[in-house]
Amino acid sequence: MSFFSTIIIITAIFSLFIGYYFYIKYLEKIYLEQEETKKHFVAQSIKQKQKEKFDKLQKLEKLKVLEQEKQINLEHTKKMKEEKFEKSFLGEKEPVKYYLYNTDLLDYSIKNMYKEIVHKNLWINEPFHTKLYEFLMLVNDNDFMIVDPHSKIITMNTRDKYNKMQTSKAYQVYSTKDIIKHMISYCINEIKRFNKKDAQNLVISIFIVALKLSVHYLSREVLQDIIDKMLKDYIHSPAIRNIIQMIEAKNEKIYFIQESIYDAFSVVETLPYNDREIPKSLEIKRKISPKVLQNI
Repeated sequence: MSFFSTIIIITAIFSLFIGYYFYIKYLEKIYLEQEETKKHFVAQSIKQKQKEKFDKLQKLEKLKVLEQEKQINLEHTKKMKEEKFEKSFLGEKEPVKYYLYNTDLLDYSIKNMYKEIVHKNLWINEPFHTKLYEFLMLVNDNDFMIVDPHSKIITMNTRDKYNKMQTSKAYQVYSTKDIIKHMISYCINEIKRFNKKDAQNLVISIFIVALKLSVHYLSREVLQDIIDKMLKDYIHSPAIRNIIQMIEAKNEKIYFIQESIYDAFSVVETLPYNDREIPKSLEIKRKISPKVLQNI
């Protein structure tokens, strides 16, 4: 065998070895790609199952809420039927009476707010009716005030009968009660453009917005804590908190509420206040009297 033939054989063997090496590498690459595809598919399947499980839980939660609202509506319809008076012997129907809260113990302005919201719109559905009455009682029973940001603070130094120096501050404040009354009056027509549930949530939100701006003379509780207690276990609390965030962000859809605050500050009269005054203590929640049948 010649030297040239030997070289050719060696070259052929080397070429076969190189070809075999690259072929093995190619098979390994295909295998790795298949494994990667398989892992990706498994991961996607897990994510899809988790998403389906989450969606199912959300649907169940929505169905639960809808079922609760349906039950409330059924109870309301039942009450409405019970409240209708039977026809008299003359064949004329007596005026329809409704289960309403007694407002005799409420201030005149609070009583008017109740009539403006509940009577005129016949918003006697629960739990809104009771929750609104609780907020009305909270505002009625307490001397909440909003400090006038433009008020000049006057510091006064006086001596008591023991000749001890006492310092007090005097400034102008708004009555939170008056501010809420003006806001409701300003917003009610815009509010009624929304569906009933959203409209009622907007009304509750107005109380909360005004209370968050307020302070109480003797309260040791942060008003936010009081608001949280009022909303605890209320079915529409998440929606109301969302509305509050929208108001604070000056969302254009409900900007009329922000406008009502500005308008109230320009229209409602301020009151003089001296921090040496000692008013009654804070009333968080007194027992609600039962509803009674009343004509509207």
